[in-house]
Amino acid sequence: MSITTMTTQPPQASRAVIEAAVRRVVARDDPERIVALRAAPEWREPAYIDVDGHRVEVRACGTVLAVLDAVAAHSDDSILVLLTPCDDLGDSLLAQIAEHELRPVNRFDLVREAFGARLADPRLSSRQWLWLADALIDAQPPGGWPKLGGGVLTLETALRTLASARFGGEVDAATLLAWTMRSTAVARYRALSEVERDGLRQRLESEMGSVATAVFRLVGQGHAADAVPLGLAASVVFDDRAGRRQVAVQARVRIEERFFGGERLPVQAVREFTETAESLWTRWLGDSVLAKQAEQVAARAQQILVELQADSLADLSDALTLGFDARLSALGEALSADNLSEVEKALDRVRGHRMAGRHLNEVRAAEMAVRLARWLHTPLDIPQTLDALAVRHMREWGWVDRAVATVWQPNTARVPRLKTAYATLYERARTRRTELDQAFAQRLAAWTERGSETDELVLAENLLDRVARPLSAPLLIVLDGMSAAVASELADDILATWNWIEVGRRKDGREPALAVIPSMTRFSRTSLLCGRLREGTQRDEVPGFRSLWPGRRSALFHKGNLAGDAGAKLDNALLTAIADLSTVVGVVLNAVDESLDKGPTSGSDSWSLTGVAYLKEVLAAAWSAGRSVVLTSDHGHVLNRDAPVAMEKSSSARYRVGKPGKGEVLLTGPRVLAEGGEVVVPWDESIRYTARHEGYHGGASPAEMVIPILVFVPSARHCPSGWQVYDPSQHAPAWWTTAVSEQPVVTATRKKADKGLKDEALFSVFEASGDSLGTRVVQSTPFEEQQGFVRNAPTAEQIAELIDGLATAGGKLSVNAAAALVGQAPARMRGYVSQASRLLNLDGYGVLTLTDGDAAVELDVKLLKLQFLGESG
Repeated sequence: MSITTMTTQPPQASRAVIEAAVRRVVARDDPERIVALRAAPEWREPAYIDVDGHRVEVRACGTVLAVLDAVAAHSDDSILVLLTPCDDLGDSLLAQIAEHELRPVNRFDLVREAFGARLADPRLSSRQWLWLADALIDAQPPGGWPKLGGGVLTLETALRTLASARFGGEVDAATLLAWTMRSTAVARYRALSEVERDGLRQRLESEMGSVATAVFRLVGQGHAADAVPLGLAASVVFDDRAGRRQVAVQARVRIEERFFGGERLPVQAVREFTETAESLWTRWLGDSVLAKQAEQVAARAQQILVELQADSLADLSDALTLGFDARLSALGEALSADNLSEVEKALDRVRGHRMAGRHLNEVRAAEMAVRLARWLHTPLDIPQTLDALAVRHMREWGWVDRAVATVWQPNTARVPRLKTAYATLYERARTRRTELDQAFAQRLAAWTERGSETDELVLAENLLDRVARPLSAPLLIVLDGMSAAVASELADDILATWNWIEVGRRKDGREPALAVIPSMTRFSRTSLLCGRLREGTQRDEVPGFRSLWPGRRSALFHKGNLAGDAGAKLDNALLTAIADLSTVVGVVLNAVDESLDKGPTSGSDSWSLTGVAYLKEVLAAAWSAGRSVVLTSDHGHVLNRDAPVAMEKSSSARYRVGKPGKGEVLLTGPRVLAEGGEVVVPWDESIRYTARHEGYHGGASPAEMVIPILVFVPSARHCPSGWQVYDPSQHAPAWWTTAVSEQPVVTATRKKADKGLKDEALFSVFEASGDSLGTRVVQSTPFEEQQGFVRNAPTAEQIAELIDGLATAGGKLSVNAAAALVGQAPARMRGYVSQASRLLNLDGYGVLTLTDGDAAVELDVKLLKLQFLGESG
């Protein structure tokens, strides 16, 4: 180590130092009874102290004159100790002082005392480490250093303690990088003496290697604040996939010149630095307190990449928004090429980007676009009966509409390539949906004309009798205008918020009902709430609803009587009715229907519990009361997207009298309640007859005519006889979720018991489960430590089974398969995975997650091995 002379003020003498000096004089039987120590002229203890029975006077003397005065006033009945920084005492004065010299204070005696150590490492007394003593004295906190309890103060302990004080904690590579973000702390370091800076730097570089070397070079060049951002940018430039591309080679040279003063770091050293920076940044991003800082760091890293003229490499980055956008652009290319295999890969890369969580709306739009692409690759199968057509809309085409609503107007401002891809995808989906809409309308016309008789298909006018009446303590919620698409979205929210169980009359899934014709509120909602075909208003609906429940109390609440008084969201009469399980309660909500006139507040047709006024509060009250809930509507809707087709005028937006034209159909029969039982209605969603609004209803498209039915009960015992309990994951069509292995994987201990399983190959990896990945993880120290923090967690055996099953399936399984693996009901898997992830997701890293709209369970095997086993492979 190079030695630089330090010019420091003399240290402050402690009582222990004074006692040692006095004992030295006494032991030598020195005739001179005055001791002079080169020390700071400070003494806060009593002027006279006792040392082994000797009376000792301590005087702090800031000048030579003060020393002369103290010596002149000294009497021989005590030993005088002078504390002075003055070196020029003169020979005559020194002649009166013990050993005739001004003795320096032993700095390491002070340090040893500060640590409460009995002995000091001999290496500390060497000239090489003189700076360390002064640094420890300077850095000593007000409460003193941590006491060693009489042990030995080693060189390593002294260095580690000083580094901790200067860099803000126990120093490792991540701590050192985080330190660079604190400008005040970096400035304090730069203000230290050169010898201390060199000593700390050399020590940390010897312990941490490349990361410390890179950090101190950046500090030396004045780029400390760019350390973490540069790490993110350099990870792209030095990525193996960049290879020898000219743009990468030139960017590496620019990094060395601009940030490292022209000094070259080995590629491996740079990669160690970038990996540490990425790991630290990822941790920040997952921390709610530090997430904003992480975003700012990423923004600066992106700026650095542009300055290096290497932004064309951004697609290699897992951290930068530029990289996220590049992956979205690649998805657009694959969608435009209609290459489904590449589309799936591109979507996985979008989801895997670290900034995906900061761009949830864009990720959602990408997912919906891919779902539409999958649907467009499925064979077009058009059922032949109205019942089957309505069911198909409820279970598949409504999900298409949900995806179309997202792809219609997403934010593609940063990625123009997506705009073209999404627009093309939308047009293709709408073309296909138009064909299906026409088939539905034609079948509806024939069925309506024949008299509208049906045993299977639920109708608006008999929905309450068939669906609500069999339930105990039903709460009916009519969300006016709710389509099948909106219903599927709300159902996901409801099941994720409460522990209701969804049930239904059909064994194979949710069933639809059919709106009255025209599908308008005054016809269809009145018929629904009165239990018979009729036209009416709220004034007719209240007595009509009451007449449906003879012998039972009932109450129907419309928009005007939902709001509570000051301090309450809901009206007390509504809350009281819901709490009284002997009362059948109906609630009408108008948020969706009103949005068709005024436009949805979010600007899209996506709905959540918080987006529908009063819905969450009503459901919360129902859950608390233990009620069963029927969530339905009186009709659906279509949105105003395409340029409207010029048609004849009418007083209603989607029906008229006359002869049908292109995109229209004539409906006649007993369920047609307007215009004397005969109306012309459009099945083409672009047709309207009145002034422009955000959306319409009244036509013959399935989006308008099919009424969704959702039924939730508080527990399985409330499921009516003959009804079916539904698995939450069974409702989405196959193309909605990413293709995963649906074969349940079980452990060897369960293999023999399950005779029905045909794929014996799945069990090969578990034959010797003693050293399986799952077993190794649950036996690891990090896992055992994590168990101490998680209450009511799954057992280690279950976690091991889950890990092994997911690893064998390539890291991903459907919720059904994962549930079979750990012996859980699929409906309970959301909570189960939440608890399991608390064991496995160390520091917020997503080792175990629910993906694909909570339809699949995914395990990051590589990250699992790194976190729990320290394995990078």
